[in-house]
Amino acid sequence: MSSTAIVVGYDGTDGGHAALDEAIRVAGELGGSVVVIYAYDKVMSGGELADLDAAVRTRGDALLVEAAATATAAGIAVTTHFVEGRPADALVAAGDAADARFIVVGSYGERPLKGALVGSTPYRLIHLAERPVLVVRIPE
Repeated sequence: MSSTAIVVGYDGTDGGHAALDEAIRVAGELGGSVVVIYAYDKVMSGGELADLDAAVRTRGDALLVEAAATATAAGIAVTTHFVEGRPADALVAAGDAADARFIVVGSYGERPLKGALVGSTPYRLIHLAERPVLVVRIPE
C-alpha cells in the first residue's frame, strides 16, 4: 500500500471520538490524511421513516463538519463522506477506494460473543476488511 490515508468511522459517540483522535494522531505521525466516514443504513420505507432518514442525514452532516474541524485544527488533511449502507461495509469500501493504510473504528469493548450475535461494527469490520483494522477502546 502506498497511501498514507487513514479511514475512520465517526458517529459522534465516545467511541467515535476516540477513533477520530487516534486516526488524527497516527496521520500526523505518518504525514498522512484522514478520510472520515459517517455511515447510515437507510430505512427503505416512506412516511415518518423518511423523516427519520432526513434527521439522520442532518445529524450525520453536522458530525462530519465537526470531525473535519477537529482534523483541520490538528493540521491534518481531511475529507468526509456520508454513506448510505451498513457501517462496516461502508468503511471497507472507503478503505478500498482510498487505498487506505488502515481503517480505524471505536469500540465499547463488547465481548466476542456479543459482537458476533449483535453484529457490532468492529467485529464485522475485522472479518470483512482485507487491510489492517485498528479498534480503539474508549478511555475509561
